[in-house]
Amino acid sequence: MIKGFPILPCLQRPLFYNIFLIIITTFIGNPILQAQFNTVADGRIESEFKLSVPKEIEAQVWQFLKEEFDDQGIKKIDTSFTATTAQEIFYDQYFDDENNTLFQAKAGVRFRQRFVADTLSKQLLQLKLPLSDTTGVARQEIKFNVYTKIKKSDRQAMHPFWRYVRPKNREEVNLHIANHDLTGNDLRPAVKVRQDRKRIYVSEKGIPFLTMTFDEVCSFYFPYPCYTELELELNEIRFTDGNADERARMEQVNQTVKDKILNQFSALKQDQTPKYNKMVLLLENNFLEKIYANLMYIIFGFIVLTAIVLFIKNQTVTLHANTKSI
Repeated sequence: MIKGFPILPCLQRPLFYNIFLIIITTFIGNPILQAQFNTVADGRIESEFKLSVPKEIEAQVWQFLKEEFDDQGIKKIDTSFTATTAQEIFYDQYFDDENNTLFQAKAGVRFRQRFVADTLSKQLLQLKLPLSDTTGVARQEIKFNVYTKIKKSDRQAMHPFWRYVRPKNREEVNLHIANHDLTGNDLRPAVKVRQDRKRIYVSEKGIPFLTMTFDEVCSFYFPYPCYTELELELNEIRFTDGNADERARMEQVNQTVKDKILNQFSALKQDQTPKYNKMVLLLENNFLEKIYANLMYIIFGFIVLTAIVLFIKNQTVTLHANTKSI
């Protein structure tokens, strides 16, 4: 008998009990199997290189990736690797407080919608939190299922952020962002982006290993500024659950892939700035965005100025008429 573990009557028979023990020990000793049972809110380590892609060479970079790392090309790195491609669209609504605390910390809180062939396939709430890694390559990622069946009695769901968070997850969300002196009550919608994503998925003997993600990221709102980046990301479940040797091997493979790409395109530059920060900075430096952000003030000023001009013109006509009558 396993101490402290309740044994069902059927497991008291030797044959069933032995089979049960084999299943349990197999699960405990296999991190890949364990990973499949992790709750969606488990914190995982995200390890990725981010490369900025100049607009003028976007097509050449993606073509190179498809040819160099297709199902045959990827075997030059390891014969056990296979590769497939996919295309998806993401809509990400980011949240921050009025002081842009998450922006300053290079952290992120977002509601994500994933579309495949114009069909919504998945929705998630994601937290991206910095780790002690000063290079920015590794970050913690926590995922939560989205609150969809909102109860009428849930008044907190009227909040623009809490409406996406299930009541049972709210305390945990607060716990994660407390390090930044924030609670969910402080968060409000910040930037929203659309990502046109093309991906190469690399697997080792059928188990996900890494992805090469080619993203064109655009603001969802006018004036729609965009940037393009390439992410070389190790599978977060496998990397998180791996031991030191496994992580080192995975990192070496990712470095090999990065070196191959940079040897081909010297114009690519590694930039670990998070997507949220990149878009905020892009909008802040966009002239049309500044006009759009102050459009109401511009219209109001134009109306006031027009009213003043008309008033002066009317006074001038009246004064001229009075002068003639005299």
